[in-house]
Amino acid sequence: MLPTSMVEAGGFYISSLATTVLLAHVVPLLRESIGILMQRTPPTLDHALPECYQRVQQLQGVYNLQEPHFWTLCTDVYIGTLKLLVAPDADSRWILSQTHNIFTQVGVRQLYVQIDVAAM
Repeated sequence: MLPTSMVEAGGFYISSLATTVLLAHVVPLLRESIGILMQRTPPTLDHALPECYQRVQQLQGVYNLQEPHFWTLCTDVYIGTLKLLVAPDADSRWILSQTHNIFTQVGVRQLYVQIDVAAM
């Protein structure tokens, strides 16, 4: 038989180990869940989005891109919204199609684009 002090110490060791393992898995999950709930820009898109914005603003007929907001719906499902100010004679359908293609390439699955035509 083991002395009582060793059993208590063994129990403490096992519960500490279990707590450590549990925290190692829970903390990253909590961090990801909080990011999703707060609608934070997905970290995987942090570096890709500025290039996408630049590519869209270089499209013929686009004056500027306004109010971009991208978030995670669930793990690896990215959603975005933005507003484009375009020239009065711009081909809005072509701009919309090209904008969707640009953001799809970096993993955005759903994109909502508001197109505003500039006043003459």
